[in-house]
Amino acid sequence: MKKTAIIFLFMSSLMISHLQAQFATVGGGALISNRPVESVFELHAETPPFLDARAYITASWTDLNMKPAIITAIERPVFHLGKAFTGIGAGLLWLESNDFKPYPMLVSSTVVPLPIPRTSIVMIGSVLPFQDFDWSLVLKVGVTIWFLK
Repeated sequence: MKKTAIIFLFMSSLMISHLQAQFATVGGGALISNRPVESVFELHAETPPFLDARAYITASWTDLNMKPAIITAIERPVFHLGKAFTGIGAGLLWLESNDFKPYPMLVSSTVVPLPIPRTSIVMIGSVLPFQDFDWSLVLKVGVTIWFLK
């Protein structure tokens, strides 16, 4: 629990800058992997962009875990179509089952805004290259709960 708090405090300190938009979202959906499909709930926060890249932290809960998996990463958008975009990046996956020791990961996110204000469909694919290329895909609906410009 202490490590989770430290990670949240560190990423929160990155959110202090008022250079450009920063935001937080909540989302719910499905976690698809080589294991059975699980429902997932996520709390996500991003820093303002720096050289078009954003750092973010995501706390992700499933039905099986009371403590969240923590994802910290940096992504850069590589494709834009209207307001929709896809980004690629790298980061770390911090799992309770591993005493929150980090696993390096590659990640790609696609965000498609819906006509409902502050709501998007989000697809997040990830692979753990040093864990036998274990992969996952999160399909969720995200709602912006905090936005600061």
